[in-house]
Amino acid sequence: MNILNIAIDIDDTITDTYESMMPLVAINYDLDLKKLWANKPSYKELSKTLPNFDEFIQNNYHILANIVSVKEDAIKVLKKLRSEGHRIIIITARNTEEYSNPYKLTYDFLVSKGIPFDKLITNVGNKGLQCATEGIDVFMDDNTKNCKSAMKYNINTYQFKSNFCSQEDKIKRVNNWDEFYNIISNMSKEANN
Repeated sequence: MNILNIAIDIDDTITDTYESMMPLVAINYDLDLKKLWANKPSYKELSKTLPNFDEFIQNNYHILANIVSVKEDAIKVLKKLRSEGHRIIIITARNTEEYSNPYKLTYDFLVSKGIPFDKLITNVGNKGLQCATEGIDVFMDDNTKNCKSAMKYNINTYQFKSNFCSQEDKIKRVNNWDEFYNIISNMSKEANN
């Protein structure tokens, strides 16, 4: 089995950040949560249609980051990948503009939820360049821009399924964590042949 360096985004890839945010948005803007869910507006749409949305999110990031739920099977798969020797690097854009201490907040969250990782890197603007610098073999993120950035460096890139991020045909998609595990398992086996 070939050991891989795997970089993974946290928000909306490991966690259900968007889903955790919607009730806060509904309360703050006095919106019907069921209608909000039905429309599945993107972050960009919310920013355009709700007054001071970016400010609201910025003021509530620290709360949101502590209450987000973890996606189904994410911890199970990450533990399995690490037990097989793969290296897990969490690469996030969480930065000091949104959080007073993004590294500590994220580190504490990952540890409290039992999410295994070998390295945490915060405040990353160019995830493709960061992946190239870290010698990443596989990258997974929900954000199209970040996926395209990694692909420029010829990194095996997968976009985690999202109802609110644009998806392009050029980017390989992953629908769930078990599917991601199967991809990594097959990739690791093929490298030995």
